[in-house]
Amino acid sequence: MNINTLDLNLLKVFNAIYQYRNVSKAADSIGLAQSSMSNALSRLRRQFDDPLFQRSAGGVIPTTRADDMAPQVQAILANINSMIAHKAFDPTTAKEQIVIAASDLAITSLTPALISKLRACAPGITLNFVQLDKQIAFDKLDNDSTQIVIGTFKALPARFYRKHLWHDRFIAISSKRYSTRSASLSLEKYLESPHVLMTLKGDQTGVIDEILKQQGLTRTIAMTCAQFLPLVETVAHSDLIATVPASLSDIAKRAGCETYPLPFDTPGWDSELVVTQKFYTSELGKFLIRLILDT
Repeated sequence: MNINTLDLNLLKVFNAIYQYRNVSKAADSIGLAQSSMSNALSRLRRQFDDPLFQRSAGGVIPTTRADDMAPQVQAILANINSMIAHKAFDPTTAKEQIVIAASDLAITSLTPALISKLRACAPGITLNFVQLDKQIAFDKLDNDSTQIVIGTFKALPARFYRKHLWHDRFIAISSKRYSTRSASLSLEKYLESPHVLMTLKGDQTGVIDEILKQQGLTRTIAMTCAQFLPLVETVAHSDLIATVPASLSDIAKRAGCETYPLPFDTPGWDSELVVTQKFYTSELGKFLIRLILDT
């Protein structure tokens, strides 16, 4: 027998006859006319070079070859049904491990509300946040070791899906104990105050220093920090001030800080969610993306 000529529908015919031991009942069970069932049985016999089923009182009985084939045919049909069956995604019972690569800012701003929502509707989904490394982020999306990336990006390859999360800008924060007791912060006060600088590299200049330099101005860096949460806590309990993204304003206020618009212009930026098109079209992907967008 040549497998290339085998019609898989014949296996359904075989299985029905084997189960019912009656050609008419088997035909009814799979929605075939009696004549079509008889033709299919004839084709089966030719394909396998065996009678397969022999007439008996009230129906048919399988041959030895048919008895040998039956478990294998049933396994094949079960595998095919499993392959084509659509299993609906249920967040309440889903068990998934999701890796999200994001900046310290995004993790700090996003996780409290996101985890609260996730635990309420999908407790079996575990989120693993890792520090974003833009040099390898897209490779990790491609090999599925990371499912979601959150950050600021320019052009992206077409194989990725991107979604805007929030627009951000810089603000200044200071301790309430050392605040200006005013709704605004003067340029003079800003420049004369000691600053905490958020930097991953440990250097003492950032984008704000470059902007000030263009205006012939400088500020004093009294401390550098590689994470936003300890930076905010430091400001809340000292006479230092810091320039941070506005998305941290609620966290800063809860820590005991005042927030101020900067006394000079700075550019804003957009934070985006990036996933593969494959993840975007999956039920799990749609659920998580919608949850993040609603946070």
